[in-house]
Amino acid sequence: MSAPHAKRALIISGGAPNATLVAGALEAFYELGVQFDVISMAGAGALLGLMYTAPKNGDPVSTLRGLQEMGIADWLYRAFPVNFKVFNKPGPMAAWYRSLLSSNPFLQAAQHWPASDPLSQLAKDSANLMLASACPSDLTPNSLGLCAHVPFAEQLIDFSQLAKSPTALWINAYNLSQRRMENWSQMEIDPPRLQAALSFPLIYPPTQLGDDFYIEGAAIDCLNFKTLIEHYPGGIDEIVIFDLLGAEQLLRQPRDLYDAWVMSIIIPLVEIARDDVKLFEALHNPHGQIRLHKVPLLEAIAPQDLPDVFDWSRSNLSRLYQTGYATAKQYAQAQLRHAMTPL
Repeated sequence: MSAPHAKRALIISGGAPNATLVAGALEAFYELGVQFDVISMAGAGALLGLMYTAPKNGDPVSTLRGLQEMGIADWLYRAFPVNFKVFNKPGPMAAWYRSLLSSNPFLQAAQHWPASDPLSQLAKDSANLMLASACPSDLTPNSLGLCAHVPFAEQLIDFSQLAKSPTALWINAYNLSQRRMENWSQMEIDPPRLQAALSFPLIYPPTQLGDDFYIEGAAIDCLNFKTLIEHYPGGIDEIVIFDLLGAEQLLRQPRDLYDAWVMSIIIPLVEIARDDVKLFEALHNPHGQIRLHKVPLLEAIAPQDLPDVFDWSRSNLSRLYQTGYATAKQYAQAQLRHAMTPL
């Protein structure tokens, strides 16, 4: 009689600016044929995990690599350190303006112009910055968030394929109205629920689903162990963790006022992520019956690059992608050989 199938889970933490670190790691796992029975996600990790399992174009590698395009040309980012590609102005007028731009065939063609060198990236991003700056905004003191919700999820993820995934998928969001964390499976995940899972306070307004309002689950639970505890008691043998936040080396003195605001968001999340792992080990894995694989993504970042780890510059996003790829590949080959299957 054969042994029962062992459950192997992957946890992808929240953390947006350095998300290409995980994107590169996912490409390495895909290349090596590392497979999972469950993927549990929080915050930006939800976007990454869904892009990996249900890419709109059917190709997870090209979709993951495309995240580097979210970066801003280095010269431009030094002068204007804000990611206008990700953080859009809010309100109906802004949405109307963006719909006009998206219906312009010339502008859409320009978005696909090759920009493989620093000068062409600068030219392309400078043009996009001018268009973004001209966008009207309905932001007022009564607004509930600074930005419109993430605009590109449906362009990257095929939501119709999620229910067919052989891997169980879970994302979390916090229900403000009921004051409880909720987890949705791939049978429930749709664009509004993903939006709720990405609604980080202040940056994005809460998302209304029915009569309830939701914020990003990663703001409270960076590593979504809750799903594994509740839905797979005694059924998980191994957990691989992609953690973008739980490392003290991310804490530093800010460089300017904008950076101080970024650090005000990151500092509490670092401690939350660290506590999540400690609590899981103490309460649910005291004897080490579940093997935890903490892939050392943050530890692989060179000390001289740590001050830039949350920058949205093109060079930083590409550097993080390559670091994630190399680190995860080396770790998998050394620690996860039995988890690999031929592609």
